Amino acid sequence: MKLKALFIACTMSLALPAHAALTSRATDILDPQSIDFENFDGLITSGPEIVAPGVSFTGTPNSILGAYIADLGNNGIWGAGNHFAGTDITGTLSFTFVTGLTQAVGAFLNSYNGSPVVISVLGDNHQVIESHTVSIDTPDGLNSGSFFGITRTSADIRSISFSGQGLVADDVTFTTPIPEPEAYAMLLAGLGLVGWTARRRRTAISRNKPESAG
Repeated sequence: MKLKALFIACTMSLALPAHAALTSRATDILDPQSIDFENFDGLITSGPEIVAPGVSFTGTPNSILGAYIADLGNNGIWGAGNHFAGTDITGTLSFTFVTGLTQAVGAFLNSYNGSPVVISVLGDNHQVIESHTVSIDTPDGLNSGSFFGITRTSADIRSISFSGQGLVADDVTFTTPIPEPEAYAMLLAGLGLVGWTARRRRTAISRNKPESAG
């Protein structure tokens, strides 16, 4: 019976979809790209806003891109020279990879009084595929926080969201997304159009070039 139960358990585990892993190390994000919000200056928006090539931001009302100071209560002060993204009193910051799926993503985070932060990743169908709740404790800190992210065994993350009270986020780090066939098609079409335009220009120039006197 025990062997039969073990066999059934192993079979079920093989049938389950790949699970994500919560990480507290930015070095676990392989082939990384990063968003630091230095190109924004106190933009109050719920989006969508393009924050990096192929990455779109949306948030709850009164979210800020390029904020420069935040009072985190018992967790100290955030900002002091660095721009970051932040919510209102309570809110959500979401980042969507519009041209492809990524395998891993995370951010440097903190929250007011160290209140819980919910980190969720969504798949291509925009349904939550994994969610974790973390707490961050930085008593009287200055630009202090913790990195948290989610890694997957395959590139199946369409977006990530961070939710919390007085939430701040910086250095959103993600594995370079794998372009989807549609993105490749658009790229090739664009290159083809550029080549066609260049050929037409060369042809027009050659036709208009005056003949040399013989």
